[in-house]
Amino acid sequence: MTYLFTRRLRLAPGNLLDSMAWSAKITEKVNAISEVPVSLWTTVFSPKLGTLSWTVVVEELSVLEALDAKLLADSGYTALTDEGARYISEAGVDDALINLIHADPDAAAGERQYAGVVEAVLAPGNAVRGIELGVDIAQRAKKIMGCATSFGASQTGVYGAVGWITLYDSVDQVQKADEALAADKGFAELLDKEASKAYLSGVSTQTLYRRVV
Repeated sequence: MTYLFTRRLRLAPGNLLDSMAWSAKITEKVNAISEVPVSLWTTVFSPKLGTLSWTVVVEELSVLEALDAKLLADSGYTALTDEGARYISEAGVDDALINLIHADPDAAAGERQYAGVVEAVLAPGNAVRGIELGVDIAQRAKKIMGCATSFGASQTGVYGAVGWITLYDSVDQVQKADEALAADKGFAELLDKEASKAYLSGVSTQTLYRRVV
């Protein structure tokens, strides 16, 4: 299996320059210890502005376990986590684990600058169909937009949560891809006829992230 692990927090108001400098510093420290690359993203044009998200893709959960042990044993890392407490909002820190059921092989190529995340929740009685449809949507979206699109199911957090992750090289590509998707009648019909039944209504969200490190 392929897993996407995410550690997310929201910055408290104020100290923007210092908090962003800290986030880059701790990311550099983690990557100096980690055997797998860790990326840092922040929300843009989206709700919960000031959210930071660290992501890493692994094939085995034991890799995450080993990395966590190494980080906790490193005094430099623990000092940075203590320093960061002053920048984090009262919402605290959340971890999430996603099983990438359809991991687009093109997602690993280069360092993309933007990531669009659409999250939904499977409707009761639609677990199998919702997963099959999720993969189909990801593949069709890639064909239309020309951008790497993966689909996964949450292993922690909201039960039945699923999501699509699309990677972009630039903000211009974000705009062109969205325009292409909106103009495709067949894709809209797929969402109207199939997705409306497979996923719960009124709980889907869409977030755009920009790469920091």
